[in-house]
Amino acid sequence: MKSKYWFIILFLFSIALFAQANKKFELSKILFIGNDAFSSSVLSPIILSKESPNWLSQFVNKFSSIGGKAIYFDSLTIPNDLNALKGFYQSKGYFKARIKSHYNLDTSNNSASLTYTITESQPAHFRSFALKGLEWIAPEFQKTLGDYAHIDTTTIYEDAIVDEKKNYITTFLRDHGYMLVKTDRPKVVIDTMKNYVDVELQFETGMRYKISDIKTQRSGKGANLVDDDLLKEIVGIKIGNWYSNYDNQRGIVRLFRTNLFTSASVNGIIADTNGINVPLNITAEIGLMHEFSPEVIVNNEDNTFNLGLGLSLIKKNFFGGARKITFGTSIAAQNISEFLKHPSFADSTFYGYADARVAIEQPFLFGAPINTKFEVYLTTQKRKNEYNSTLYGGKLSFDFELPQFAYFNSFNAYFNIERAEYSYKPDYLIRLMSTSYQYQGYPKSIADSLAILKLHNTLGGKLISANTNAVIGANIGANKTNDLFFPTRGYAISFLLEDGNSIPYLFSRISNSEFNRPLFFKTVLTTSFYLPVYDSKVNSLGMKFKVGQIFTYLGNKANISLNQRLYAGGSNSVRGWATRQLVPKNEEFNLNENLTQEAIEAILVRGAATGGFFLFEGSIETRNRLFGRFGSAVFVDYGNTWNSSKELRFDGIAVAAGFGLRYYSDFAPFRIDFGLKVYDPNDRRPISQKQFWKDVLQFHIGIGEAF
Repeated sequence: MKSKYWFIILFLFSIALFAQANKKFELSKILFIGNDAFSSSVLSPIILSKESPNWLSQFVNKFSSIGGKAIYFDSLTIPNDLNALKGFYQSKGYFKARIKSHYNLDTSNNSASLTYTITESQPAHFRSFALKGLEWIAPEFQKTLGDYAHIDTTTIYEDAIVDEKKNYITTFLRDHGYMLVKTDRPKVVIDTMKNYVDVELQFETGMRYKISDIKTQRSGKGANLVDDDLLKEIVGIKIGNWYSNYDNQRGIVRLFRTNLFTSASVNGIIADTNGINVPLNITAEIGLMHEFSPEVIVNNEDNTFNLGLGLSLIKKNFFGGARKITFGTSIAAQNISEFLKHPSFADSTFYGYADARVAIEQPFLFGAPINTKFEVYLTTQKRKNEYNSTLYGGKLSFDFELPQFAYFNSFNAYFNIERAEYSYKPDYLIRLMSTSYQYQGYPKSIADSLAILKLHNTLGGKLISANTNAVIGANIGANKTNDLFFPTRGYAISFLLEDGNSIPYLFSRISNSEFNRPLFFKTVLTTSFYLPVYDSKVNSLGMKFKVGQIFTYLGNKANISLNQRLYAGGSNSVRGWATRQLVPKNEEFNLNENLTQEAIEAILVRGAATGGFFLFEGSIETRNRLFGRFGSAVFVDYGNTWNSSKELRFDGIAVAAGFGLRYYSDFAPFRIDFGLKVYDPNDRRPISQKQFWKDVLQFHIGIGEAF
């Protein structure tokens, strides 16, 4: 009988042990200790073990794809984690790093914590970087690659640096005729006593090849509508050129840019090489020549969120030459909620724009690879509480293909002639006139009354203006960041240069005709920097600076049209203010009872109060991933516009601070930002005396990052 009891007790005890052994513990925390060189945010993605999402994320995941499921501790992953961490530290030059693991199981709440203790020791530095096998290439190539391979002995060893130099040299050789270049695995010798590393790269360059022939292969539904000569012309590689992988890739880009091809490739035919000669093969799959495309419009034009619909019809290979003609129309609302309530462009509650245009685009100009586009357009805009406008004109633009190693990687020039007609709303005119009267010392109530009287007695209660401007301009830029969509290192810079009305002025002088428009020159410099604060690809700290100036060298700058001026405020600008809300005070003009209608038009409509002639703004923003595809941003924006640079004062710079949320989709991040007016140069009351929702908070919805 006793043995039976002992058997039952032993059986129950075995069940308890088995249940305990198979009990799941949620991995609530992963800690790294001693990681001075690399932050925990860098080390966490390297290991297999992951922290379990918080309760809110788990709850949301039960009924959606957002958030995540609970993650449980598994001790079998620890050896893999240790190997991953050791491999990472060795790849960064920390060959003496030692890593230990420890975990705790909390049976009271079924949770686990995992700790990795790291002893980093001193890293190793580069001592030499040698290149072998390049003795037979051209001397100038040897010097170029030798200079590139030179490395400072104060640089900490990294596998990534070795790979970068190896890839650069291999790419350089393939771009200069050495089509079959090969390289062995880098030879890395580590001196653990002195903490130095010697690196040797061995290359087999092979022969230097020239293009002996160019062959083509066409397929697809439109194969018979594009001839072989056009394929060769678009790719732009000539027989007798040295083989270049860069030229091949550039040819593929040219093919796809025409929108004629659904797939394309340009490759050397290795099997047909003869001596130093190699034929080239262009393979292209050609799609339909007509394309009918509806689209959803989501953009940040005018520094504000626009949502709408568009429709376009494209005829490809129009009259040959890979030319295409596009007929497009679109309509977008800036106040989408009001538009859904009253879906009519004529409704007074709607503000946004409608656009129709026809464009012809071709990949060549006079035989050179200059993408040329000519378009005519008609755009109708409605500004909330400001004005309605009609813009129509034409634009001729040239997108130049820059050399491979040029500092700037984008350059386009354009000529735009545009007729702008504005119908101003009475409230807008009253507000401007009242502001002018208040500058003269009138109280606001009296200024409002005088403005209303002036509007009805002098302007008849309404005002319509029109002007024509011809602008020739250029935009040149360089992007030196490490990622086009989410940069964390590097910088970008762009210059906008525009000259207004000089060409029609020249024609007026030749023809002895009257010319009464201003001649002006506009410059805008925009730079952004991404600082190495975070050792992570999903966190970034960026800074933006933007400065612009409009110089008038003939005529009155008050006659420069509104759409040519400089504005601040909006989702891509100072986010504590609405779109185009930051404009200068009009201190250049004074209203009096003797002004004519033309004078009032010059002051109120084309005056500085409706746009600036000098712009200064900037931002600093930290972007951090929260979980999954969701991220956050914290920012400080500052800036304003003035009538001239002489009016710039520190107490005139508006300052906003705020935060935002991001969702990183596969094609672009969606964002919502909440900006707070920290300092308003036009309203210096303390925040405590302002209405938060009306006077302090401004939110923006946008696509893509603010800069």
